[in-house]
Amino acid sequence: MEREWLKERHELFIKNIVKDFFECLAFFNDLKEHAANYGIRYDGLDFWVGTEEKKGKLWILKDLCHLIWGCEEADCQDSDGVMLDWMIGAIFHEAMKLKENAYMIERYRTSFPDKAAAISNGNGTRVVKEFFEEMTSEAKRSISRIDWLFEHAQGHLFQVMKRERSNALLVRFLLEGESPDQRATGGLGEGPKRLLDTLFPDGLDKAYCLAGESYLEGGWFIEAREAFERALDINPQCQEARKGLRSLERRVREMAEVVGRGFKENGGIPSKAGPIL
Repeated sequence: MEREWLKERHELFIKNIVKDFFECLAFFNDLKEHAANYGIRYDGLDFWVGTEEKKGKLWILKDLCHLIWGCEEADCQDSDGVMLDWMIGAIFHEAMKLKENAYMIERYRTSFPDKAAAISNGNGTRVVKEFFEEMTSEAKRSISRIDWLFEHAQGHLFQVMKRERSNALLVRFLLEGESPDQRATGGLGEGPKRLLDTLFPDGLDKAYCLAGESYLEGGWFIEAREAFERALDINPQCQEARKGLRSLERRVREMAEVVGRGFKENGGIPSKAGPIL
C-alpha cells in the first residue's frame, strides 16, 4: 500500500524535492554571504529549519528525501539517492547546530560587556569572551560544512534527476525559471538552468514539448500554446511541437462545438462555462 501511494505521488514529490533543494540552497548562499560580510545572523534560520510543530523548508526537504531514498535494506542499489538522502540529513543537523549557535551569539553577545562587568570571578570576563569566540568559530565551521555538503549533494541530485526526464511536473517547474520575470530576479540561481541542460542535452525544445503536452492534458491551453511555440522558436523543425499545436487546435474546436451546442440548447442563453482561451 505504501509503495503504491508513493508511486502515485512520485512525480509531485520529485518536483517538490528539486524546488525545495534550490530554495534551501538560495537561502543558505544568502546566509553565507551575510556571514562573510557582517557576521552570523539568526534571522530566517528559525523559519528555514523549523520545529517539530512547524517544520521549515529544510526539515520538509529532509523528510521528503528520506521518504523517497531512505534505504534500510543492505542491498539498496540507488547509491546516488542514498547519498543525497544522507547529505540532506547531514545539512539539516548542521543547520540545527548553527541555528542554536546563531541564537546565542545574537541574543546574548550584544549585552556581553555589561554582564561581564558584573561577574565577580576575576577570570570570568576572559572565560565568557572565549566562550563566545568558540561559539562564533563553531558557527563558521558549520557554514563551511554545509557549503561542502550542498556542493556534493547537488551533484548527486543531478545524477538522480537524469532518470526523471519524463517527469512533466519537474520539467514545468524548471522551465518556469526560464521565464523573463524569474531570470530577472535571480530567484533560485543557475541551478534550475543547469539541471535543465543536464536533462535535455539534445535541446530544450524537447523540454518545452513535454511541458506543452502536460499543459494540454490538463486543459491549460494558453500555457500549452506558449510552450509549443517556444519549442518552435528554439527549433523551427520540431515536428513534435507542430503536432502539439495541431492537437491543441483540435481540442479548442471540440470545446467550442460543445459550448455552441449548449448555447443553442439553452435557447440562445449563454451557459455558465467561461471562455476557452
